[in-house]
Amino acid sequence: MTTITAHHTGYTIAKSAVTKASKQLSAAGYFTDIYCMDRRFRLVITNDKQLPYEYAIHFIPSVDGDETHLEVFIKNDQQRYFVDDFSEPELIADIINHYQHYSRSEF
Repeated sequence: MTTITAHHTGYTIAKSAVTKASKQLSAAGYFTDIYCMDRRFRLVITNDKQLPYEYAIHFIPSVDGDETHLEVFIKNDQQRYFVDDFSEPELIADIINHYQHYSRSEF
């Protein structure tokens, strides 16, 4: 596992993880949309609750510009945390696990 030190590496990992998680969720019968804007990937999952589930990965450059940090923001739970040390499979698992936890909870 490597720390993400270049923007293009973080971009590649995040894009691939969001795309693969979206495909896995779609195969399970969920409707998903992916948006890429403002240095952020957003995965939106439609469900039977009032609001769609949103998982966003935001690219935050370091002060010196040498590194890019990846911050996850889960809109529905108002959670924020960094995933700089996550590999692609870990990021996919994080996306799916958070959604599964959300979909089981009462609204």
